[in-house]
Amino acid sequence: MMWLSKLVSFARNRRGASAVEFALISPLLAIALLGIAEVGQVAYQRTDMHGALRSGGQYVLNGGRDLAVAREIIVRSWSAMPEDARVEATRFCLCGSLAHACNSPCSGGSVPEAYISLSAHATLGGIVVDYGDSADDSIRIR
Repeated sequence: MMWLSKLVSFARNRRGASAVEFALISPLLAIALLGIAEVGQVAYQRTDMHGALRSGGQYVLNGGRDLAVAREIIVRSWSAMPEDARVEATRFCLCGSLAHACNSPCSGGSVPEAYISLSAHATLGGIVVDYGDSADDSIRIR
């Protein structure tokens, strides 16, 4: 019967209950914290890519027409540029909603509208897990 009284005494003892509860909850808290960090990292990478495109777009809006310079501005502004990132700067013309050669008039004799397209593509990854999430972003400037 002595062992029974020790078992009852052990069951009634509440010292250390907080430590056990913390041991059960702390893995869940750690996983939640890592999840928040993962989402934050991907959001930062997307924002960084978009900000770099805006820098190139600002160059074009201020009168810059050299596509190589616009591309270089984007590459230099992209602070956390992944290794597989691609940046493209292209010029194209439209007659209405149809693609048209920039050096010839539209069918009605009007001048085609000229645009510059700046685009970026990259595979974004998290801190812990690399999802291989690809992101595309582009802006079109008239």
